[in-house]
Amino acid sequence: MLRVYSCIVQDHDLRLLLVAGIICLASSCIAFAAFEQAERDSSRKLLWTLLAAVVAGLGTWATHFVAVLAFKPDLPMGYELSTTLLSVAAAIFVSGIGWSVAQGRRRVGAVVGGAIVGAGVGAMHYIGMAAVEVAGFIVWDRELAVASVALGMVLGACSMWAGQSASAVRKAAPLLLTLAICGLHFTAMAAASIYPSNAMTVPSSSVDSSTLAIVITAGVMLIFGAGFGVILFERRLARAQFAEAEHRAALADEILVGALEREALTAKLEREVTISSAALENMAQGLSMYDEHNRLVRFNQKYAELYGIPEHLLAPGTAAPDILHHLVGAGLFPQSVEFYAELLGVLVEEGGSHEIELSDGRIIEIFVQPAPMGAWVATHEDVTEARRSADRITYLAQHDTLTGLPNRSAFAENLSAAVGEARDGCGLAVLTIDLDRFKEVNDTLGHPFGDRILEQAAARLRQVVGPDDILTRLGGDEFAVIQSGTPDAEAASALAARIVAAIEEPFRFDGHTVVIGGSIGISLGPRDGRSADELLKKSDLALYRAKEENRGSFRFFEAGMDARMQERRQLEAELRIAIEQGQFEVHYQPLLDTGTGRIASFEALVRWNHPLRGLVQPVEFIPIAEESNLIIPIGEWVLRQACRDARDWPEDVKVGVNLSPAQFKRGDLITVTLSALSNAELAPSRLELEITESVLLHDEAWVRSILERLSALGVGIAMDDFGTGYSSLSYLRTFPFDRIKIDRSFVADLVKAGDSLAIVQATIQLSQKLGMETTAEGVETQEQLAILAGEGCTHVQGFLIGHPVRAEEARQLVTPQAPRKRAAR
Repeated sequence: MLRVYSCIVQDHDLRLLLVAGIICLASSCIAFAAFEQAERDSSRKLLWTLLAAVVAGLGTWATHFVAVLAFKPDLPMGYELSTTLLSVAAAIFVSGIGWSVAQGRRRVGAVVGGAIVGAGVGAMHYIGMAAVEVAGFIVWDRELAVASVALGMVLGACSMWAGQSASAVRKAAPLLLTLAICGLHFTAMAAASIYPSNAMTVPSSSVDSSTLAIVITAGVMLIFGAGFGVILFERRLARAQFAEAEHRAALADEILVGALEREALTAKLEREVTISSAALENMAQGLSMYDEHNRLVRFNQKYAELYGIPEHLLAPGTAAPDILHHLVGAGLFPQSVEFYAELLGVLVEEGGSHEIELSDGRIIEIFVQPAPMGAWVATHEDVTEARRSADRITYLAQHDTLTGLPNRSAFAENLSAAVGEARDGCGLAVLTIDLDRFKEVNDTLGHPFGDRILEQAAARLRQVVGPDDILTRLGGDEFAVIQSGTPDAEAASALAARIVAAIEEPFRFDGHTVVIGGSIGISLGPRDGRSADELLKKSDLALYRAKEENRGSFRFFEAGMDARMQERRQLEAELRIAIEQGQFEVHYQPLLDTGTGRIASFEALVRWNHPLRGLVQPVEFIPIAEESNLIIPIGEWVLRQACRDARDWPEDVKVGVNLSPAQFKRGDLITVTLSALSNAELAPSRLELEITESVLLHDEAWVRSILERLSALGVGIAMDDFGTGYSSLSYLRTFPFDRIKIDRSFVADLVKAGDSLAIVQATIQLSQKLGMETTAEGVETQEQLAILAGEGCTHVQGFLIGHPVRAEEARQLVTPQAPRKRAAR
């Protein structure tokens, strides 16, 4: 009950509810009067029963929709015409069945008939609510909905029972029927919850509230007219029955009563008009009504406010062209009077809506509905914010929010359109652009810094592309350009060169200077393809080749690229089979201790023993394994196999295993390492895990915690390829490294380039101060070995020391192991 009370008090206009109650009570009284007349006049029983059904049905329908007009959901609402008419028919038909069942029957028949009338009220209500069209979703509380129908049926049965009872109780019958109708309506309204939704709109074909108010007013007049006829007929019947005794007195009484009733009816109609006017003024839209001569008949204040129309042009009878002349003359309507007059003529003749953008930026939607006899009604709604929101949503759906460039979706549409327009001799070029080393910068300096680089990169690209070129951000650090009107590769090459030069310029933000670069793949249409998908695919293939061969360059698509990509895919498929069938083996490259001249450890290197290709080197399949995430099972297998093989070596010989970033991302590295050591019964101190700086770029805190836990177990940690990254020195301070491995690029230039020697010296001295060992990779000459040993490098590795060998050969190298000739110091 509390929810029903809250719905009535908070969600409805109480004045309109009072009107709805009056209509309901009046129609109930008239319906019972007709019902009683049917019982008295058996010759016209069917006619009187039909009249009771029509009056009750129309009264119920008018009560419902006046109450709905009183409902204030603060959302645009309308009414679907056919369903609204169906609700009227349902009310009349079902209630007619109920009145017929109750006729001529006592008690049980009356109760059943009254329940059917209540069910008819429920059918009318929910069909009527189905006609309501609102900018949102209506969700029903099933328990309250069932309760509303039950309440209507119970009170309807009670009213019909009272109508068949003694005269004193019979007077309460219309009141009980009124309670049945109102109780069902407001309980049902309490069961409804409206949830606004931008996805829902009120169709333009809906009947608006003002039109429905006019229809309801007509319905009310019909109800009271019918009631007047019933009462008049009853009085005439009474005169006929008592004509001989009281003819003149009865006639006088009838005339007096009729006058009083007409006066009451007039007063009620005047109140209804007043209420209708109030509803009209409270509409969210402006409303104007014109007759067949385009003269103003009625309007609401919202209409005047929308356009700022002065009072002298709002007098009834003002011609529509006069108002148009004022609006154009005031500068509010930007077009000519003739333009709007022609537009208005079309709308009046055919109906429909049109949006007008005013000079002050507002957008007004005008909906014109022709009326009988050439008249017409127009509603005027300010839809500026709704249209701007829709335009914004459309823009966001087609553009990248960071750079403001068209996004991938827009790119696909633009490319398809460009391909359709391209002709031989006037084709197009598709350039896909990838920022080199952007991910490393993004991970190192943070995403906000990376976003600023993307913004400035987009700005640079805007400056170098042509005015007719379409620049797009495909996502991440990838951009694309559609260059139309390109008859050959010369224009595409010139544009690509400008792009490479623009991206190579240093990016400077907040004291940081970053140099990245860009790689570009180019496909030409229609030479390389006649569809958007084909051109984009081949441009991506060319981009992949540019990044693979020489970053910071551009490549055109060549026929062999597709074949090479197919080969890579084939190799990936064969890699999966190799993992299942165990086609891998581990080779071991020795590391020499420069102090003792003995082999101190081996680095585990995976080899693929392909059944047809033979022994496949890591450089051929490791990049593919990393891209496809197959490096995880391969790396785990290498770790386990290396631990098993090292178990047969002397206890002072270690084994080093390389780890990939993917193994860290998976999150089970510690568990896998402990399992490998336990299964091989190998001491943790004999295992050394080698990582590159790329591992440290992924969630630095997480990686550090894993390395610290491994180090606490006794596992050695080595930084591989030292000196080739961005922040190696800071990593040495924050991560628990036991060894630094100097990259082979510095060792190769050790004798010729003085700067390489300086870097090697600094690295060795730094490691000594930090208490770390050093290993120089790629040692191939005695001269390199002598320099490194003389500078204090603790370990060396390279072809001079030994090539990678199988596990059995490695075991023979260290069992027994004699000291090798030390390098001259």
